[in-house]
Amino acid sequence: MERPDAIFVGAELEDNLSTRTLAAAVRAAGMTAATERFDGAADAARVAGRIAARNPTLVGLSMAFQHRAAEFVGLAAALRALGYRGHICAGGHVATVMPEEVLAAEAIDTVLGHEGEEGIVLLLRALDDRAAWPAIPALGWRGDDGAVRLNPPAPARRDLDAFPLPVREGTLRRHLGLPFVPLWGSRGCYGSCRFCAISTFHRLRPGPRLRFRSPESIAAEMATLYHDHGARIFCFHDETMFLPRPARTRERLDAIAAGLRARGVGRIAVVGKARPDGIEPGLLGHLRESLGLMRLYVGIENWSAAGLEHLGRGVTAAQNVGALEACRAEGVYGCYNLLLFEPDTTLEDLEDNLRGMERFPDIPVNFCRAEAYAGTPLWHDLRRAGRLRTEGFATDYTLSDPKARLVFRIVREAFRDRNFAADGLANMTMSFGYERRLLRHFLPAEERGLAELVREVDALILEINGDTRDKLARVLRFARSPAASDPAAVAATTFELATEINVGGAALQERLIDLRREMNLLAERSGAWREVLAPAPGR
Repeated sequence: MERPDAIFVGAELEDNLSTRTLAAAVRAAGMTAATERFDGAADAARVAGRIAARNPTLVGLSMAFQHRAAEFVGLAAALRALGYRGHICAGGHVATVMPEEVLAAEAIDTVLGHEGEEGIVLLLRALDDRAAWPAIPALGWRGDDGAVRLNPPAPARRDLDAFPLPVREGTLRRHLGLPFVPLWGSRGCYGSCRFCAISTFHRLRPGPRLRFRSPESIAAEMATLYHDHGARIFCFHDETMFLPRPARTRERLDAIAAGLRARGVGRIAVVGKARPDGIEPGLLGHLRESLGLMRLYVGIENWSAAGLEHLGRGVTAAQNVGALEACRAEGVYGCYNLLLFEPDTTLEDLEDNLRGMERFPDIPVNFCRAEAYAGTPLWHDLRRAGRLRTEGFATDYTLSDPKARLVFRIVREAFRDRNFAADGLANMTMSFGYERRLLRHFLPAEERGLAELVREVDALILEINGDTRDKLARVLRFARSPAASDPAAVAATTFELATEINVGGAALQERLIDLRREMNLLAERSGAWREVLAPAPGR
């Protein structure tokens, strides 16, 4: 087996565009590169063994998520324990905003902050020439005296078309039998949310915070993925597909649609993200018809006006409502998460959020706490106020309002499996609604069995959402009751609620799985579905 110059390691719950683009950059420079999947701590021994056996010159760790940073440090240590003596470089958000903490791990040689496509090639060419390291933008390392050296970053590259396309190897994932592929058409976001790690990542160096690839470049890549790889569902991993002005969004995405038609791309589905302030009536329906937009993750984050202000969202509750109403009215599957808890949440804010959930009972939703990611304005504010607790890479804080703090404690325990597990009921329901929309997107309305199946799916989503809201409302009522001051009553309520959520959730999950099986069977037997999968004429 050939010894690669580099192996890039990261999560592959979906195609990891970061590691795949870095591998493409190394290959474009005339060197060899591969990627390795590392989805959790349980994978560490297997991944370390595979990498050590191939013995690459450099191992790149894609430390994108702060909550997993310790796992990547552990992987580096496992590699060293197996005798690996090559170079280990960490990149991603964590290495960008916490370089000293990452370099405190002896197993890691360097960090490379910000976008790494150019820097990683420079580093590979200079591994044996430390005198060249000070000229590599955003590189950090330990000097001979043990002190950390950090180079300033280069300005953000404006010409995104010049970056290599991600390495695409192996078969594509399938959703209801349709090949699914992630891609990127922009980097950054025009928002300035106080909690956002991605906004911080792009703000911490000179240059624009939001940059776009050209429509021509995107259409060409999508056409290749359609004709050569069979892709039919395209998921844009961009923080926002949309620009601040809807007219410019329409112009840009229409140009992509025209490029697809010119290249013989047939019926497809497009998935993307948008801020509520980038959506106006009529836009989504137009994009559904022109581009195939069928699912849009909308950055709602909070239904409370106070919560939106605390989070620095720069949008109003009315804009949130208008965005989801547009999705509903114009045939695009809208989905969203709520940062239900943030440092200054009150019971009134939580009740506002519950009313927002009640307004859209047909749209699956998950909720969690706003985390204090290193380097963000939220993190700095909490640290200045003496409210931030840190342990290694982990950060924590306490909600200021005692009653909201109690609700968070109960919800964190009672809803743990439903809300916070990747395969929990909340995330499964979001996928369930998405698959329902896929059927409606690709199948004719008169398809036998479709209407009845969609009604059953919609009814189950309403039931799951209603159950979640009812349980959350119970916690809010308890927090306002005299019993909330009794620790024994708190413990009993938490246990009782957790039991009901888990037992009831298991039954709901079984029904969901049964209906999902029916959706797959409907797609398999549909002639219209097979037509979608058929190669374009003349290809």
